[in-house]
Amino acid sequence: MSAPSARNTGAGAATPRRPWGRTPAWLAAAAAALLTPWRASAAPPRAAVQLEYRRAPGTERCPDEGLLREELARQLGYDPVAPEAALQANALVFRGPGREVHAAMELHDAEGSITWSRHLVAYNDDCRELVMNMALSLRVALDPSLHVQPAPAPLPAPPVEAAAEAPAWPSGPGISVGLAGAAVFGILPDTTAGTALHVALRYPSFSLGLEGHVQWPAAVQIDRSGLVTTWLAAASAIPCSQIRRLFACAFVSIGVVETSGSNIELVDTPSLWLATGPRAGVEMPFSDRISVQLYGDLVLRLTEFRIEGPSGVLWAPPASGGLVGFRVDFHLHPRREAPARRAPVARGAWAPH
Repeated sequence: MSAPSARNTGAGAATPRRPWGRTPAWLAAAAAALLTPWRASAAPPRAAVQLEYRRAPGTERCPDEGLLREELARQLGYDPVAPEAALQANALVFRGPGREVHAAMELHDAEGSITWSRHLVAYNDDCRELVMNMALSLRVALDPSLHVQPAPAPLPAPPVEAAAEAPAWPSGPGISVGLAGAAVFGILPDTTAGTALHVALRYPSFSLGLEGHVQWPAAVQIDRSGLVTTWLAAASAIPCSQIRRLFACAFVSIGVVETSGSNIELVDTPSLWLATGPRAGVEMPFSDRISVQLYGDLVLRLTEFRIEGPSGVLWAPPASGGLVGFRVDFHLHPRREAPARRAPVARGAWAPH
């Protein structure tokens, strides 16, 4: 058989085979897909907001805008404050009755409409804690990642129970009226009692008071039959500084001293009373309307005062004296400004928190 015949019958030809080193195209594509790293997902959306932070009178010691902005950036992972942002956040810190510190916050859209508002209170006079809570509330309101889930089916409209309004803040000082009793020593010839009527303009950490007080007559026996009685009436101006429950004051007092004798002759002596000195004490509130003060005065006499008879000086007071007092104050809170905006508040399980 010739060579061509052999090729036609295939008797002497080798069978073609797929080389082992070649990989099928579909397998290579699958391996490449498994080994290729996933493309990084798009960065989450970021919020941008203008921030206006204010502290009302009496809250000057509260943290400034820097702490609120720093804590908000820490919680979000970036600083959302941008001067050109369409959204605007307004925050106001102000004092309430007693040791309360309040914060009112609102978010406004580009048209100026209120889209969110909160009112926070710190009852322990801790402004730093209040600012931290403000940052948390703003973070929840601003973080887009908390609002990407589709909204659930709308529920029936809840009933409107009341109108919510931005809390008002005091427009002036408060007024307190107090009645005091005191034990007085070193001013008149004998330890005696005193009463006082006190009126003051009160700010969160400062007050300016006016006090009228009378020290009851004190009697001193001069000889077997002679008796001298002395009493004092005066008015005092009292500025005070207060930190929490403790207060410190200075006072200036002007008044008259009256002296009378029984079975004894007295020589007329100067009756003008002028004194000054410090006052310190503690205030204990029972409610936002009533408080009690315990205080002590160091009285430094500035004018000459003595009891004198024909034979000479019968009694002269020391240069200084003092008193310990107890006073009950009744507080009249200042008028509060009306809020600028109002919005209905829905009550129910679906109401925002």
